[in-house]
Amino acid sequence: MSSLQGWGRGTWGQGAWNEPVNVEPTGVVGTTGLGTPDGIPGVNVSVTGLSATTAISQTGASTVTFTVTVVSGNPSNHPYYNQGSTNKYAIGGSTATSDVTLTMYEGNTYRFDQSDSSNDGHPINLYEDSGKNTRYTSGVSYNIDGSSVSQSSYVDTTTFNAGTTRYVEITVPDGAPTLHYQCYNHALMGYQANTLGIPNIETTTGAPVSANTPVSIAMTSALGSVSTTAGVDIAVTLAAAQALQSSVVTVPQCVVSLTGVSATGGTGEELVYSLIVPNQTANWQEVA
Repeated sequence: MSSLQGWGRGTWGQGAWNEPVNVEPTGVVGTTGLGTPDGIPGVNVSVTGLSATTAISQTGASTVTFTVTVVSGNPSNHPYYNQGSTNKYAIGGSTATSDVTLTMYEGNTYRFDQSDSSNDGHPINLYEDSGKNTRYTSGVSYNIDGSSVSQSSYVDTTTFNAGTTRYVEITVPDGAPTLHYQCYNHALMGYQANTLGIPNIETTTGAPVSANTPVSIAMTSALGSVSTTAGVDIAVTLAAAQALQSSVVTVPQCVVSLTGVSATGGTGEELVYSLIVPNQTANWQEVA
């Protein structure tokens, strides 16, 4: 409730002069403001629609075997033709550059099988360079006749030549450099193995796959149902505006100053002209 003072504050005759008249405001007041939105704790959102999941699976072998033989006579299709030893390693029976250039994937295991007797006197080691300056040892193991042996035993000609099954095996670690498979005793018989970083390749049976066997990557996809997570708090990131309807708030004893022109009117006695009496005695008197 508010109070008004001054002219025109009320009806005619309402209250004494300058006596405040109480005013009862009516109507609706609204307030609006831009505030910080809040998430609603513990709100569970039911998501509807379709969900699709895709996964890449691989076919191939957990261990890839390179069958190594030795070809004499300086084969002309070998990348180190007329360089180093005239004996060259063949992979899968071929000394062509495309066949002796190998690809090995990080995380997979590769076996250089030297069981063929043509390998006698030519044990393979892995190096970081073709000149055999730095031997590579990470993930590398040696095996003769089913038993793990040391590198020194594997390259020992007597021990190596006596073996029936012989192989060098490597599980390629992450970040492995390009490797070079070379004879421990002779120069430039082998070539290089490029290392790439992709997931493991496995078969359903786990059987080794010979070198140059095609390996494919299969992709499967499935249409699944959408799942929700209970008790998820949703963080609202957009600005929010609120508008509220409330009652009118008045300031007690509020004095309102009015401006403008004010007029008052009232009733009184009328001045009426009556008949003039003609019978009078005229006289005069000297004024001193």
